Amino acid sequence: MIKQIYSIVNYNEAVACMDAGADHIGLVPTQTGGIINHRVPWDVVDRIYAECKRRGVKSIAIMLNKDPEEMIFIAKRVQPDIVHIAGMDFTADADFTKRLKEAVPGVELMSAVLVDGPGAVERAKELAEFSDYLLTDTGLAVETGIGASGETHDWDIDKEIVEAVDIPVIIAGGLGPDNVAACIEHIRPYGVDSLTKTSYKYADGVIEKDIPKVKAFCDNADQAAANLD
Repeated sequence: MIKQIYSIVNYNEAVACMDAGADHIGLVPTQTGGIINHRVPWDVVDRIYAECKRRGVKSIAIMLNKDPEEMIFIAKRVQPDIVHIAGMDFTADADFTKRLKEAVPGVELMSAVLVDGPGAVERAKELAEFSDYLLTDTGLAVETGIGASGETHDWDIDKEIVEAVDIPVIIAGGLGPDNVAACIEHIRPYGVDSLTKTSYKYADGVIEKDIPKVKAFCDNADQAAANLD
């Protein structure tokens, strides 16, 4: 079971999350989109991604801007394992995927799917035609695109998506140590993602990972996966 931890903002917490069991580390490289306090300077991104590579952890660049040219420029600069297109204003298509993979050989594409009703299944099937991963999530935010709501959604729709596509699906949306096992038991996904329920969020917009909760999330996910038939 892949455990994906998002919105890392500094090197030390990235290392702590890996030590706690994270298999995927996601962050927002400095760009024009997203919350300013969540953007990570490129030199820090380099250090985090180098440590990911050393440990065999996959590095993810979360794209919250609306400009495909900027996305490709950033991906070429920071060289992530995965580029995650998180917005609704720009949604990846087959042409963008081709250009991205030509510019950054070996990179994979993760497309976010807004689970807002049964129509999400058809959107997921369309995105799966040119994506390497899907990430299902809850809600839309002006600055962060799909997700970061801290709310769950209808897991029956996620289960239908997992059964309908032939690529890995990672479930996000209000997951934490308290409910990740139930999510895995119900959906049987490739992976699970946590942001809000494994973070401290301060009034000024600063975010910090709650490492004991990250560890509990990862441990509970691993235990639930081990218990599957």
